[in-house]
Amino acid sequence: MSVPLAFLRADSIATATGASLGEVVAARIADSGKVTTLLDCLCATSTPAIYSPESSRPPLSHQALRGFVSQFSLPCSNDSQLGPNDRVMLVLETGPENALALLAIASYHTCAPVNANCTAAELRDDVQRLGAKAVVTTRAVEERLGLSSLRDNLGCQIIYVESRSSGPAGLFDMKLMGEDQSESSPSHSPSTPHTLSDISLVLHTSGTSGKKKVVRYSLGSLLVGTWSVVESWGLQTTDVNCQNFPSSSYSGESEKILQLT
Repeated sequence: MSVPLAFLRADSIATATGASLGEVVAARIADSGKVTTLLDCLCATSTPAIYSPESSRPPLSHQALRGFVSQFSLPCSNDSQLGPNDRVMLVLETGPENALALLAIASYHTCAPVNANCTAAELRDDVQRLGAKAVVTTRAVEERLGLSSLRDNLGCQIIYVESRSSGPAGLFDMKLMGEDQSESSPSHSPSTPHTLSDISLVLHTSGTSGKKKVVRYSLGSLLVGTWSVVESWGLQTTDVNCQNFPSSSYSGESEKILQLT
């Protein structure tokens, strides 16, 4: 099956009078019985899914992306296993690894991406506000963001993304803070995949009122929004959808999401 959600194409949707496209898509997904997790929506073809800005790196195929997500498991200490709807902060620069990490985390947990240029105080505040159980980031920001303090004082797992030096764009390995780079993290089975009603994403507003607000997105709402973009823009399998937005404190997070639609 090259396009798992092909049954949602407009010519196969019986549009109800007065119903919005989003309402029709939501009902069609719920009634189909074909989609229960994000993995059900990922293709398994050899066509490119994620490109790298580095021309020397081959693109990541849909098949490789699906395989990575299906086996994804965040390394955690034995007494701090992560499950569905547990909130995980994602603090990575925009790029292929960020895109793949967002998809993988959102498949099993509640992904909370934040601007990679945030301050230590901002990250600490966000972790406390959201009750995050883990932060996924890189070793390069350990000192600047006070990650040791987050782990020691808030009991937050710190997980480092380590990009691979060769191979398809976006693939990465992970290590817990404190593990030697040559050590292998304890292996764990993937968590139970999120279903349509689970919260797969939380975003912060820019805080124009003086206080940040948290917006929650269920997996179902993300799928409806994504397919509504596909239909509204008439996207085909040969199209590449890339959007650019001005950078600001937290607006960059919307850009990361929309690049995946």
